[in-house]
Amino acid sequence: MNKLSGPKRLTVLVYDANGLKNFWEDIIEVHTKQKEVEDSRLTKSALNKLRCEWTQRLEGRTRMLQKTSEKPKGQNTQLSIDSFQEIQKTVS
Repeated sequence: MNKLSGPKRLTVLVYDANGLKNFWEDIIEVHTKQKEVEDSRLTKSALNKLRCEWTQRLEGRTRMLQKTSEKPKGQNTQLSIDSFQEIQKTVS
């Protein structure tokens, strides 16, 4: 008898409810441990602190730019083109 003509034996894996429960509990335990490690790593990370510092810097810069744009025209310290041309005529 050769291998192809003989009776075939199929192997079937059978799990009972307790085995399935233990399998999923192990999966959940591993996932929980991985999540705890990741959360711990994130809390120790300096990224959140850096983000807060940059947000404060940007807010300060925005406020500063808004204050300078709100100045009345009389308080503007920059020379206008007309006044620059007048200064240039007096110098020449």
